[in-house]
Amino acid sequence: MTLDREAHVLFFLRHLRKLPEPYAGQDHHRVVLLFFCVHGLAILGELDRIDKKPIIDWVYSLQVHPDRRDKTINALDCGFRGSPWMGNLFGQKPKEYESTTYDVAHIASTYAALAILRTLGDNFGRVNKQAILGSLRKLQNPVTGGFVASSLGTEEDLRFVFCACAISHMLNDWSGVDRDGVVRYVNACVTYEGGLGMNPGLEAQGGVTFCGIASIVLCGRLAQVNFSLQKLVHWLVFRQQHGFQGRTNKDPDSCYAFWNGATLQMLGFHNLVDITTCRAFILSCQFPHGGGIAKFPNSFPDVMHAYYSLAWLSIAGERGLLSLETKLQVPLPKKA
Repeated sequence: MTLDREAHVLFFLRHLRKLPEPYAGQDHHRVVLLFFCVHGLAILGELDRIDKKPIIDWVYSLQVHPDRRDKTINALDCGFRGSPWMGNLFGQKPKEYESTTYDVAHIASTYAALAILRTLGDNFGRVNKQAILGSLRKLQNPVTGGFVASSLGTEEDLRFVFCACAISHMLNDWSGVDRDGVVRYVNACVTYEGGLGMNPGLEAQGGVTFCGIASIVLCGRLAQVNFSLQKLVHWLVFRQQHGFQGRTNKDPDSCYAFWNGATLQMLGFHNLVDITTCRAFILSCQFPHGGGIAKFPNSFPDVMHAYYSLAWLSIAGERGLLSLETKLQVPLPKKA
């Protein structure tokens, strides 16, 4: 079985132009869906097939700026919102922005927006870096070290810790993150199985295990973890059942090839993956009628599973795919 590369290119291009109806419930974080489309094309080496400027301008239109009347009014809210659901004027100048009660940034949207801009070659010239870093500081719990997603208040978990660390790495400024707190929170999320849970005391899961380890790697603090990396590697390797399962006793799911495989790569143990059987599982999840990759064989595809499947295939050395900057889960720039 082979990777139907051109079909997947067309799949991402279609979704970039118009999202099908099943995505309607995810419109509040449309920039995350854009993240998958842009990086799907990037990893396939096909970004030249899109007009980058309108995408960059649209992403910038999602930026939540300090209030023009008094920047302290929304000092905790800055970054990027998930979509234009609040009805903000497109192209509004930052100095004209006036905040409203629920118009706040979300940490995952800020991560996705910055990653898109970076991948499309933008220099962050219009990013209000200090406003974002100021908001990050307020999203971290000084006691646990965890992060919430927005100033409106959410649960704190490892997904948001990863977003904070990735944002800091891309902005090349860690003043918004207490890295010792990050280490403390990640250490607290380790389970008896050896993997990491979403929060302390929860079941180990592949996606949040990636988030925790990537956060530690981005912080440069891998030597400071107080849990057994050998036990973690053992847990990750035993999640492979042809493809990878996300949790013990669950069915394999295409996206966990990336989450688990990428974590093993960051730890230097991806050689323990049975690449042949995992690749066969991923390719069996390809949708034959229009491209894309589903979570299971004989299912409908979506942009998230399609991208993460390609991301793992890149790690595994699939020909025709760009190399991956694993700790940020985005492709490295295409060589000229």
